[in-house]
Amino acid sequence: LCSLIVTDESVDIRYRNGARLQLSPCGSEFLLVKAADPRRHPLQPAEKVRQRTRFTISTYKKLMLAALAFRNKYAGQPYLPHELISAENKKPFFSIDSAVLWPEVSASLAEFGLGGEIIVRSEEGRAALVLSPSGEEFTVEFMCSLSSARNQHRSMQQMSKDDSYDRQEQASSPVPDNTSDHTEVVRHGRRNMRTMLTRPRSCSPQMISDGHQKVVLPSNNNASVSKVYQSTTVVQHHSCCAVAPIWAYPLSLARHHWAARFSKAKDVVDRGARSSNQSDKTINKLDISCEDRRSHVPQALPLTCPTPHRHRFVDLKTKEHTDLPTEMVKVVWCQGVTYRILSGPVSAVEVSPGDGSVIRSNRNLNSYFTHHKTELQSGLVKEVTYHLNSLPPDVLGQAYSVCSIVSRASR
Repeated sequence: LCSLIVTDESVDIRYRNGARLQLSPCGSEFLLVKAADPRRHPLQPAEKVRQRTRFTISTYKKLMLAALAFRNKYAGQPYLPHELISAENKKPFFSIDSAVLWPEVSASLAEFGLGGEIIVRSEEGRAALVLSPSGEEFTVEFMCSLSSARNQHRSMQQMSKDDSYDRQEQASSPVPDNTSDHTEVVRHGRRNMRTMLTRPRSCSPQMISDGHQKVVLPSNNNASVSKVYQSTTVVQHHSCCAVAPIWAYPLSLARHHWAARFSKAKDVVDRGARSSNQSDKTINKLDISCEDRRSHVPQALPLTCPTPHRHRFVDLKTKEHTDLPTEMVKVVWCQGVTYRILSGPVSAVEVSPGDGSVIRSNRNLNSYFTHHKTELQSGLVKEVTYHLNSLPPDVLGQAYSVCSIVSRASR
């Protein structure tokens, strides 16, 4: 019925039957307040279930899959426990490096979806950005390694740094030498590998299979380790008015093709240039270095939370089911419509009805809302302004009620 993400990225889901599911900010623990049983005494409290997310029983597995999918779509870092990801959604991955390389503006090729979406892919195919037909929101898909134990995650990062440092040493010195510095690097890499294989299994019941599938020890004296990690595809939804730096350049590529597609309509191009200030600075740079075209996609959170004692779930009775939450929220999903709070000196509300259009409130005049939608015949973006006191009436056969959506967004 209603799902929301608070500013600390905790999730609160309320179902039609009166049940309520709360997910911790790190995603590793949840609290489920079951629906009231009509056969139960009115004074008897509702049944509560508190479990670790990755160890949830099959009864609540379907609920947890939906809750994690909603959380990972709008949170900064996804939580990807391998116990809850099916085998068909796991793919082998041969590096823990989260960097992806996007093509140059002159060499980039855009794909056009059936609904008018513009798709831009990275050079190695690990990430893709899909710009909506209105040019006001976008979706990203990228490969991400599954969540691993916290101490194992640190060892992987340290080993990656050691391997990169070792490669730099080999590149700067074509003939291998036996200096003390090189010997110390090799010993340090072996020490990391030995620590990973002999660490106690208390933090994770499947230490080897959490982060990767197999470990192959080389027969020579090289400290590099060959691994095959488990990864999955993560989908995130963003607004063009609140672009993270990691998506600024690929968004500029998509907007470059979007503006070229509607170059005949000057007002559309001008509107597209105003909606994303960060990408504007990048579009005109045709000669961009390889380092500027490289970005690091978000990495998964560790399996175990370092501070589980800080998990605080709101203890409310299911009868106190209000229409709108009282917490500082980030995203609200209600009846198929997504409401996003755009923070800033003056907050704004952005609504995604689900048809590719966007309804956004005016930051200075919050009683006005602008609807950015694409015309079916011409494919051009049309802007319609609404006022709270004169909302359009509902029409029979329309996909959603503009009056209801704008009124809820205003509240």
